[in-house]
Amino acid sequence: MTTLTDKRHRALVAAIAEITWTTDAEGQVEDMPAWRAYTGQSAAEVRGWGWLDAIHPDDRAATVAAWSAAVAGHARYVVEYRVRMRDGAYRWFNGRAAPVLDGAGGILEWAGVCIDIEDRKRAEAELFARESDFRVMADTIPQLAWMADASGALYWYNRRWFDYTGTDLAAMRGWGWRAVHHPDHVEAVTAKFVDAVRRAEPWEDTFPLRGADGRYRWFLSRAAPIRDASGAVLRWFGTNTDITAEREAALALREASEEVQRYAYIVSHDLRAPLVNIMGFSSELELLRAEIAGALRGHPEAERLDGDFAESLGFIRAAVAKMDGLIAAILRLSREGERRFRPEPLDMGALVRGLADAQRHQAARAGAAVEIGPLPDLTADRLAVEQIFGNLLDNAVKYLDPDRPGRVAVAGRRVGEGAVFTVSDNGRGIAAADHARVFELFRRSGPQDRPGEGIGLAHVRALVRALGGQIDLASTIGAGTTFTVRLPLRA
Repeated sequence: MTTLTDKRHRALVAAIAEITWTTDAEGQVEDMPAWRAYTGQSAAEVRGWGWLDAIHPDDRAATVAAWSAAVAGHARYVVEYRVRMRDGAYRWFNGRAAPVLDGAGGILEWAGVCIDIEDRKRAEAELFARESDFRVMADTIPQLAWMADASGALYWYNRRWFDYTGTDLAAMRGWGWRAVHHPDHVEAVTAKFVDAVRRAEPWEDTFPLRGADGRYRWFLSRAAPIRDASGAVLRWFGTNTDITAEREAALALREASEEVQRYAYIVSHDLRAPLVNIMGFSSELELLRAEIAGALRGHPEAERLDGDFAESLGFIRAAVAKMDGLIAAILRLSREGERRFRPEPLDMGALVRGLADAQRHQAARAGAAVEIGPLPDLTADRLAVEQIFGNLLDNAVKYLDPDRPGRVAVAGRRVGEGAVFTVSDNGRGIAAADHARVFELFRRSGPQDRPGEGIGLAHVRALVRALGGQIDLASTIGAGTTFTVRLPLRA
């Protein structure tokens, strides 16, 4: 056996899962042929305690202690150690032995076996490494994480759960988590989770959890079933994400929006009252103008005075009309927060082409061509989307450069779970200092030679945000402007 080549020896090792051996009654080795075939030791080298030389140095002390105790106590021997192969590599083995007794109960010899457990040890090491990686990841994520068995009883939490709640596993195991839920919510949360477990479907809920300081914070909790190959649920994995700041911000935004709406209503009401008076007095002045014209008939300055009177009344009426338009725009903008959007599937290509057709007369008058490329479809509120792109197309046509042929292009593409649209023109452009300001209420850029109240882009931004999107612009004076609108596919 000691003359085997390495290649033949490795073939033998692959075939041998066990190495059997015997010793005398005192546990002293005379010879172990199978051991020698595996380790490459000679008969003289394994005799007595010589076989220990093939045991990994780090495992020898434990092996000697276990074998000595077994021999002294006439007890079974079980130990795990690494054995050096004849090529110098080590493999893990499970060594075990038992005394062979005679009829009187005396020990005749010891019979043992070494079972190769290298694959099991490697699998255990890999599993431990994966579990260690999982524990590190689970303890460092910002969420409170947990796992439950197939029945929904929780058996594991990450460190953040215990840090936040100030509890331990013994208190939280099973259904103990109910103790840190707000009493006004715990029954509803439990019922919803139990129902999800019964149906084996993902679960989601929002509720307050009590922290170690006794205060409650709001969490969004989600859990998903983990299944085996046959589809049966093995366990559940869930996370709780702190959304207190988001809820408070949403509440503050809603309160601010309601305050703005109330303020806009009050302001518009208070502004409209004097406008009505001004319009009324304008009518009175119109009657007075006729009386004055009659009284001055034949006077050399009569015609001039009547013309001045008429011009002044015209200015008053124009100013009143502009003011009334601004008040109406403020009210429309303030009420966007109250709108209830009704999402529906939208063919964006058809929708934008319809908007462009409505602008055809203005575009033709400006000598402009409107190009519409392929656009990704959305599920969103039709009126809101029409107002967004209608305003952008209107602006693009309105501010084209009269000194060159106008071009307006609409393009779009899908990006992940969203869509990106661009409305580009080769118009007169917007100064860099005004890029952010044009989205503000009543702010306009460049020469004020086009009609408008400075409401359109503020309205567009409000609608885009309400749909969960974002709008930006890039522009160069004399070269043109591109508005980029990002919207979720399901807004």
